[in-house]
Order: sequence, then C-alpha cells, then structure tokens
Amino acid sequence: MTWLDKRIGQAFAQIHATDQMRRSAAACFSQCNQKKKYRSKAVRRLTIVCGLFLCLGIGNWYVFTAPVSYISVDINPSIELTLNQLDRVTAAEGKNADGRMLLMDLDLTGKNYLEAVERLVESDRLQAYLAHDAALMVTVASPRADELLLGLENSVVATQYGGTCRRTNLEDVSAAHACGLSLGKYEMYLRLAQYDQSITPEACHNMTMRQMRDLLSQYESIEACPSDMKNKGRCHNKGHDQYGGCRNMEDSKFCIDKPFPH
Repeated sequence: MTWLDKRIGQAFAQIHATDQMRRSAAACFSQCNQKKKYRSKAVRRLTIVCGLFLCLGIGNWYVFTAPVSYISVDINPSIELTLNQLDRVTAAEGKNADGRMLLMDLDLTGKNYLEAVERLVESDRLQAYLAHDAALMVTVASPRADELLLGLENSVVATQYGGTCRRTNLEDVSAAHACGLSLGKYEMYLRLAQYDQSITPEACHNMTMRQMRDLLSQYESIEACPSDMKNKGRCHNKGHDQYGGCRNMEDSKFCIDKPFPH
C-alpha cells in the first residue's frame, strides 16, 4: 500500500455516520422498496387487465369472423354467402362469372342473412333473370338450418319470387367448392348423377338452375315447393324435398378428387 492510499484510508476512517443519517438512509431505502412493490403490483394488475382485454378481443373476433353457415343463391348467377354465429354475412362470393358481376354492385358484408338474400333477389341484375321464368333456388348448410330456412320461407324470396328453399349438409360445402360449384348446383348435380352417371360438374357449372331442374324432371316428378306455411309438408324437412323427391343429400363424395376451376 502506498503512502497516498494510507492517507485516503485514514481520511475516510474519520467519517462516521450520525444516528440521524442512519435513520434517514433507512427511511429512504424503505420508501424505495415500497415504490418498487407498488410498481410491481401495478405491473401485475396491468398485465391481467391486458390479458382480459386480449381474450375478449379474440372472442369477439371469433364470433364475428368464424364461418358457421353457408347460403347459396342460384338462378344462373350463383352467389354463396358465408355467415358468422350472429347470422351476418362475413363473405360473399360469386361462384360463376354472372355471380361475380352481380356482386360488383352490392356490398353485403355485415348484413343479416335475410337482408342480404333479399337485396340479392331484388337487385336489378337478378330481376332481369327472374323476369324470364328463371328458377330461383336458395340452399342452406348450417347447424341452424331450420331457423334460417324458416326465415327465408317467410321472406319475399319464397312468397313473392317463388324461390325454393333447401337444406344440405355442412360436409357438402368443401365438396361443392372442390367441384367449383355453389351449394345449390352441387346438390342438383348429386341428384342428377343418380340417374345419369355421364353428367359432370363441368356441365352443371355451365347450366342454369332452370336447365338443371328441367333435366331432373325427366327422372323425377317435380313440383314447386308450397310457400304456404300452413301446409304439413315443410320443404326442408329431412327426407322430403320441395321438388317432390325423398332423397336426403348424404353423399358428398362425387367431386372430392375432381377439382374444377372457377
């Protein structure tokens, strides 16, 4: 140790903290610790609150965006609506060129399903088809199909424009998309394929609903679905269809391996 080091050590050795200085230092340390604890609790509370808001946000996002139901509206334009749990439209897709053209004039996102379908049917473009004896079909795939169909059957879709309302399985949605068909045309394709194995999804894609219905009439007795809700036979009851047939659309395997471009 050098002489300078010794002098510095001796100088600091003469410095002694008084009781007041010790008490002040202890109080200062205590306050600092309390502030740290308070900040730590505040951070934890803020983290919990943020987590709750995140969970609520994810839940709301799921309710508003997760696909639950599908509705297709077919004449020659084929349009498919995707609905969330609140029965509001999250997506509207034209399944053929006419359908895509029709949607250029309409914004259906966020609309209730009934309002969306009625706006489609009452649009100028679709009215032009209906004026020429076109066949209007609305097809529903949903866990709440009965509820949705009841609303459609009581709407202008059935009562004023003579639209027929059908149900199909949710499993048919992916099969229909694999074929490049709407739900409505896909179901008609399945029915026709029972009688004519040579018919293809490509052929159905290019046919109007009237043409498909007329073709099916060669094999089945077709009659209009009664819109009178007092009738005992409901169009969408399982095992009964509005064309007078009795086939429940269970088989959705025809097109899985036959993708068809839109």
